Amino acid sequence: MRVVVVTGGIGAGKSTAGEFLRSKGAIAIDTDRVAETLLEKGSPTLAHVAEEFGPDILAPDGSLDRSALADVAFRSLKSTRALNAIVHPAIAREIGPSIANMRLLPDPPSVVVLEVPLIVEAPVFAEIADVVLAIAAPAEIRVERAVAAGRAEDDVRRRLAVQASDIRRETLADVVIENAGSKEEFLGELERFWEERLAVGERQ
Repeated sequence: MRVVVVTGGIGAGKSTAGEFLRSKGAIAIDTDRVAETLLEKGSPTLAHVAEEFGPDILAPDGSLDRSALADVAFRSLKSTRALNAIVHPAIAREIGPSIANMRLLPDPPSVVVLEVPLIVEAPVFAEIADVVLAIAAPAEIRVERAVAAGRAEDDVRRRLAVQASDIRRETLADVVIENAGSKEEFLGELERFWEERLAVGERQ
């Protein structure tokens, strides 16, 4: 079983890469979705976040107000790091045992994919990966894609400003794919990556 971390900044193409790898039979774990579960109403992680950022990040019913959290957490690099310091270790604690248990199965999956947007800010995921794949793209292209997907441009640019650069992200990567062209070109690069680095059935 090989654990592959797919990383990249907002709008880089992580979701497309994840979909492609799932189409090849990989088991995929989206760490953003794990984070959503960990931040559900009444959870210890949400309580920790509210303690750090104040009760205004909670809705009247006690659930997370994601917009309010984004307003404070992505206001500065210090605030973003404070949020990451709470959420990323919690995610690692959540998925670590699952990966370990999959390795012990009589017929474990050949490939498990972790979609990790912020690998520089959460290097623990690089430590548990067999292969780190970084998806890179110019900032303006990433902004265009994120806006086309429904995000507000000012929010996208604010998040880009506090995320690690592609260069820093690539220092932790084993493979870098540039996604600046067409979707077909990107899928071709992903196919090449699959054949050269994973080849389900040939590597366990």
